[in-house]
Amino acid sequence: MIVRSLALVAILLVSAATTAQPLQVRVDGAVARPGPQSLPTGSRLADAVIAAKATDAAYPTGAMLLRRPAQQAQLRLKAGLMHDLGVLEAGGDADVAALARELADWLDRLPVTGRVRTELSPRRLESTPAANLPLVDGDRVHYPMRPTSVRIVGAVDRACITTHVPLQDAHAYLASCPVHAAGSREWLFVIQPDGAIQRIGTALWNRSEPQALAPGAVLYVPLAERATRALHGDFNAELAGFLATQPMTSEEAPR
Repeated sequence: MIVRSLALVAILLVSAATTAQPLQVRVDGAVARPGPQSLPTGSRLADAVIAAKATDAAYPTGAMLLRRPAQQAQLRLKAGLMHDLGVLEAGGDADVAALARELADWLDRLPVTGRVRTELSPRRLESTPAANLPLVDGDRVHYPMRPTSVRIVGAVDRACITTHVPLQDAHAYLASCPVHAAGSREWLFVIQPDGAIQRIGTALWNRSEPQALAPGAVLYVPLAERATRALHGDFNAELAGFLATQPMTSEEAPR
């Protein structure tokens, strides 16, 4: 009886292995072999990335892993941010209402990408097992080309895309992008092209150590604390988190 049971289990395992559908993934951007790939179940990021062969023009620091399962949480986050901006627009402060309306128009146009932050340098994927994630059906990896700019968004008077300066402190970029009347002059969110987020102090009393930016970084100028008192949760941190999911290559002029 035990032998028959073991034989049945073996047959089921073999059947499952033979009927498993291959994973359908895609790697595009600055790669030699862009397009869809069909890989065996159990394949990992390095398998798809190495097959696509990133070119010398690729910028792995800004590469993105996009996953469908991650989109649902980002959809909810975006909906919550849109709701909060609606609350601010309906408030009594004219400066805050005007800024909230413009931010809502901009945010509404931003895509829900499903970005999952992970290492995407082909060499590091091979040498760092923890970063070499198992592939999920429908995964997409995009390798942009190296940019030359830094974007400043959020509570600013006008859209700002400025030239990246090696080793320049993040705070210095604000000189070319005036802060809005409802913007904070004490804090700044740095969003590096790999999706890392850091809040730094910009006032005399809380000035952080100099923070250099990678090409393609985004600086989010948050709304002042007085402007967000009517909201629950940390609106600025949540918006910075959503911005970290955005494609670095987007050329849409930010708020």
